[in-house]
Amino acid sequence: MSDLNPLSQPLTVRNLQVSNRVFLAPLAGVSDMPFRRMCRAAGAGLAYVEMLSAEAINHASARTYAMMERHPDEDVLGVQVTGPNVASVADAVERLDKMPFDTIDINMGCPVKKIVSKGWGSAILLDPERVEATVARCRERTDLPLSVKVRLGYSQSCINVEEVVGRATQAGADMVTVHGRIREDSYASPSDFDAIAGAVAAVHSKSSQPVITVGNGDALNAGSARAMMAQSNCDAVMVARGALGNPWVFREILDGVYPRITPAEWLDTLRCHMSWHDALYGGGLPAAARFRKQLLWYIQGFPGSREMRRQLATTTSLTDVVHPLEAFANNLPPGTIRDANFDYREGKR
Repeated sequence: MSDLNPLSQPLTVRNLQVSNRVFLAPLAGVSDMPFRRMCRAAGAGLAYVEMLSAEAINHASARTYAMMERHPDEDVLGVQVTGPNVASVADAVERLDKMPFDTIDINMGCPVKKIVSKGWGSAILLDPERVEATVARCRERTDLPLSVKVRLGYSQSCINVEEVVGRATQAGADMVTVHGRIREDSYASPSDFDAIAGAVAAVHSKSSQPVITVGNGDALNAGSARAMMAQSNCDAVMVARGALGNPWVFREILDGVYPRITPAEWLDTLRCHMSWHDALYGGGLPAAARFRKQLLWYIQGFPGSREMRRQLATTTSLTDVVHPLEAFANNLPPGTIRDANFDYREGKR
């Protein structure tokens, strides 16, 4: 790892020491314990439990509390929450403060319709005063590093990220993550690094103490991560879709070169992920169904994977796919390297 790479340098968020500046996003339905462990083992400096409902936390939902389980390997772990109003989110933050987390994030950027329709996620961006009040109330409830994750705005008629991050900063946020898209943008629209730069400048203009800025959106490999950092002046980058079936992306960003993943290393990594998944969820159909999407992401980037994808898409047992995966890896031509030019944004070559 090169010391010349700014992304490989350590970072301090309030009183939390983070080993590097490449973070794993809290991906809904993805960032469970096994996935986080895989990405942390590959180099992610900070990972988060997937976005949680403040209402579920406050009502002690068994399912939600199970999602917050932390493995002993996870030496640094954050959690993200969103909710319908200031009081609900603040109450949840007070509960999270008593749990084994190192930092708490408030989601104000989730674009999913069922979340937004409840007044959660990116719907909060419509009310900058609510942004400020939420952060201020949560700041009163925890001494842990407190952050917000936002988008550039709710819509083309409501691009207000600079006001939003300014208010969050003044209210006591220690870190601000900016996704370079508005709520209605699809992932086909490129992340706007210049707009992230504007938000970074707004944070610094409003802060009386150090506030960490994080860029998010299209940090898919070493080149795009470095471009984001250079163009936006952010302190760190957050990886989301680039990590799907590709934990090596963290090694790539930190080392600055594409890791030449051989079929043997790919298979060993996948076996490890499957074993951790099995240890947490047990065998059987529910565990296999939950892991199918991971299998489909992992198989991408290799030649001749179409037929294998069909088999993996309907698997009812992870045990049953071990031998087919081994055969697939062993039958690849000698010298095969996972495709460095695979476009994870589009899911196609």
